[in-house]
Amino acid sequence: MTGARRQGGSGRWETLLARPLLLPPSALLTFSLRRLARACPEAFARLGEHAEQLYLIAPTELPLAFHLRPAGASGEIWLVPARDAPEAAVRIRGALPDLLGLFDGTLDADSAFFSRRIQVEGDTSAVVALHNALEAADLTLADLIGAPKLTRDLVNRGLAWTTQRWRSA
Repeated sequence: MTGARRQGGSGRWETLLARPLLLPPSALLTFSLRRLARACPEAFARLGEHAEQLYLIAPTELPLAFHLRPAGASGEIWLVPARDAPEAAVRIRGALPDLLGLFDGTLDADSAFFSRRIQVEGDTSAVVALHNALEAADLTLADLIGAPKLTRDLVNRGLAWTTQRWRSA
């Protein structure tokens, strides 16, 4: 019993210590999201009433999850410890390369869902709105991480190569 308590307490400390480390990448992802919203307002308009919804995107192989509120120019993305992930209207789980493929359009969302490569829980109308917004935005991986315009081709090639290797591993 003491070992179980100690492990649980340690988990809390790990979470508290991890939170400050998650702030810089969260700020970068939020900046990228807001820049995309300014560049593609029509894509974000497709979210309609679901723009203020909270979406949790959880890579199955990472101890982190992405908490997304895609509210256009005021949208936010937070990296959170997966085990302490807050409630969300939608939860999308899958391998990171598959999740990235959904966001940049290289993976068909319907086939990924029906083949169980990704799992979706929650408000299905919010998921459909997010899917439609992503299709309209025509994103690349470089867009998702906020790469500068001059480096986007190089970043996209490097990330495509990396995710392809990850998928085949």
